[in-house]
Amino acid sequence: MRIRIPLIIEESLIKQIDEIAGEKHRRAATIETALREYIARQARKAKAAPPPPEPAAKTVVRGAAASAAKSAARASAAPAAKAVARAKR
Repeated sequence: MRIRIPLIIEESLIKQIDEIAGEKHRRAATIETALREYIARQARKAKAAPPPPEPAAKTVVRGAAASAAKSAARASAAPAAKAVARAKR
């Protein structure tokens, strides 16, 4: 089913379309062909693109192991924070 739509295109582009369309083809048919080719090219490009990386799985730690992990994280962050504070002086 074809639907009429109002379309605003630069005059220079219309002139190029008319040159391509020639006397045998309609302007609308030329634009439709160009859009079909563009859409097909974009679809091929999307299929060829590698899939985005999956987010890293988050490990859930509970109990004593969680407390130990938090303490270790704080201990390793403390020297770095002190070094940054010294550098700002």
